[in-house]
Amino acid sequence: NHSRKNDSTTHTQFLTGGMAQTAPETATNPGDLLRMAADTIDQRGQERDSGQERSMAATVAAFNAIEGADLTERQGWVFMQALKMVRAASTARNGRYNHDDYVDGAAYAALGAECASKA
Repeated sequence: NHSRKNDSTTHTQFLTGGMAQTAPETATNPGDLLRMAADTIDQRGQERDSGQERSMAATVAAFNAIEGADLTERQGWVFMQALKMVRAASTARNGRYNHDDYVDGAAYAALGAECASKA
């Protein structure tokens, strides 16, 4: 795991089910946010997959079958980044801030980069 000064229990409560349960200590600089994003990838992989976040290929395959589309795994990660950017913008327009949008956005960018590097 990555060392950071944020309490992992607080962060874990925040990430439960991808929904904000309790207010976390938020990252105060980009390095902290990126470490939180890395921890998020690790935690969600433990909860949902085989120890690593690997759900996008199956998600894209299901979406393509349902919609008759031809989305790639890399495009799936870009889609999720776009979702988080739109949510962050909407939240900001309402005068609020949701840290999860930025942590998840960074995580999706990293997972997208990994996917693109293998193509």
